[in-house]
Amino acid sequence: MINFFLKIIILLSFVCPLNAQEELDDTDFGRPGNLVEDIDTSCDLSDDVKLLELLDFKLKKFNPNPDDENAAQMTPQEVKQASIRFYNQQLVDVEPVKMRVETFATLGGDTLSSLIERSSKILLKHPERCEFLRLYGDQVIGNFEMSFQKILQLYATAINKNNEIAQEFVRTQLVPAPMTVDDALKSLYDDYGYQQNVIESLLPEDVKNLFFGENQLLAIADVAESKLLAFSLLGGRISGKKDQLFVFAPDSKKGLLGSNETIVFTSTGKIYEVPLLNIPLALNVMRSLGFTAKIILLSHIYIDPNSYCEIGEAGMWYHFKGDDKQMGCDFLSNTVKSIKEKTLNLSEGYSLFKESIDQVTELIK
Repeated sequence: MINFFLKIIILLSFVCPLNAQEELDDTDFGRPGNLVEDIDTSCDLSDDVKLLELLDFKLKKFNPNPDDENAAQMTPQEVKQASIRFYNQQLVDVEPVKMRVETFATLGGDTLSSLIERSSKILLKHPERCEFLRLYGDQVIGNFEMSFQKILQLYATAINKNNEIAQEFVRTQLVPAPMTVDDALKSLYDDYGYQQNVIESLLPEDVKNLFFGENQLLAIADVAESKLLAFSLLGGRISGKKDQLFVFAPDSKKGLLGSNETIVFTSTGKIYEVPLLNIPLALNVMRSLGFTAKIILLSHIYIDPNSYCEIGEAGMWYHFKGDDKQMGCDFLSNTVKSIKEKTLNLSEGYSLFKESIDQVTELIK
């Protein structure tokens, strides 16, 4: 009799765990710590052949209008979720494909649609880190930080390839890595690095109305300033201390000789000569990034004890040297010289901008 009960107990010890496991399998919950699938965490990318094989993998098509009455009453969002699950279930045994996010941005049309149906097996490599982004249907999961240059490159590719999924990803899920002050100012040099439509489409409608008027037309000469504005709107920030900026501009542009740069002086003592700067737009953008930016308008430039530049009749610049008067003035080089030699306080407009000029003079090394 004792042996009989021992056999019953031993038998139950095997049957009960099995029943418990079956009960767990019937629920929507897995055991904590158990992974659904093993993912290769190396940074190696899949061969193009693997991507083509995945795209060629035959899938049964999802029927959005089944005969089931309950299914027919699903909302558009529920239908979308059901389609994702439908395709995912068919790909359980397929090996994931690891591709560059830059490659993803180049896809469009039927190729992109096929890839989205197979999204559960797509891993997109971050362009600057050993990190992979996951797709869920037509949505990239998560928010990521990238250099602003890489963000612009991805967005330009997505625009040119009409990849709206990649465009939305860039606009809403990427944050630019912090810029240095030098990077921010140097970015103002490049008006021709990107197409106007690329920068325009990164800017919200209300921002374009505010900065460019109702026609929202972005001039080629304003692309660099607008690029920095997009950096700010995407959540970009300046690393380290926010330097104070001083912008030197002529009170009139008539008779200016030489190149058409604007002088920007920073509280670090550096001088930048920025071409074709839209000063009001640039000042607004820099202030939005946390800078204290001031403008100094000059109508007179001290050169040496015997010469100076000054605005004369009809707003024309003249260069005086002794008793000699010549039309025109090299505003850029003479102003830079005056900054470096600390002679700005000898200009006739010194009293109007005394505080700013005194600060610049103290910062010159």
